[in-house]
Amino acid sequence: MIIDIAVNEKYDALLDDFVYYICKHFGIIPRKISIETADLVGNRGMCFDDDDGEFTILVKPNDDMGQTFATVAHEMIHVKQYMTQNLGQILDESTALPYDSRWWEDEAFNGAVPLVESFATKIKLSS
Repeated sequence: MIIDIAVNEKYDALLDDFVYYICKHFGIIPRKISIETADLVGNRGMCFDDDDGEFTILVKPNDDMGQTFATVAHEMIHVKQYMTQNLGQILDESTALPYDSRWWEDEAFNGAVPLVESFATKIKLSS
């Protein structure tokens, strides 16, 4: 698995560890995950299923490390959904579904902070 992160030099290495942690947690092995900043309007992050197990995650530039990690966790849940729940096909077929009725967003919103908390606990215990 290749992880390419260009978000914030101060914590890119920790984000790299976090992405590995999430992949292990979900039992997924994407071929490549690229995470970079982008000036997004209306979103804190976006996830794209590029091709054959390769994903790009865009995050809005943010100096708040907790918010950045929560956004990456949210988007990594979408990576898991693409890989294990056929999210790509579901998105193609569900374009008219209202945003607040999308189960994949509920799962990502509800699962992001617990992933950050469990990773933080793991780091605390190992130091």
